[in-house]
Amino acid sequence: RNSDGKVVGTQQKSHLTYTSTAPVEKLVYNTLKIPYGKRFDVFLSDGTHVFLNSGSSLKYPVKFLKGSERIVHLTGEAYFEVTKDQEHPFLVHADDIDVKVLGTKFNVSHYPEDSSISTVLVEGSVELYEENIQESGEATSILLMPGFMAEWDKVNRKMAVQNVDTRVYTA
Repeated sequence: RNSDGKVVGTQQKSHLTYTSTAPVEKLVYNTLKIPYGKRFDVFLSDGTHVFLNSGSSLKYPVKFLKGSERIVHLTGEAYFEVTKDQEHPFLVHADDIDVKVLGTKFNVSHYPEDSSISTVLVEGSVELYEENIQESGEATSILLMPGFMAEWDKVNRKMAVQNVDTRVYTA
């Protein structure tokens, strides 16, 4: 329920679905933290399905605004099935790396204790670039193809891409 008492989403066991039809003028964020040993699914207001792994946290708008990017913030690991919307790109912010998509299936692993941030693409295409560099125009982005993993080394600040069996990363 929102501050006015209106239902914005429903929960059934480990599934949370946002279905609010009320008009929204400003972004209101929720943060979902998954305890270790548990998993949780969330359907965002645009229909995007996010599978959150144990020990993960996702900050997301209760409802995405028309005319702006769909931005979520991830710590931990999540598998995304992004609803296609070419007018509103979907952006996953994971510390130093941003993953930009229009509609696709991919996994992002970004635990604070890990030395790298990895993105595995199952279907579609995603663009990866270092956070805050894109706006300055100095960004070197990487376009990832299905069946490949991009791994950002947090220490050396370098990206490596390799062909992988996606089932290993999305099981």
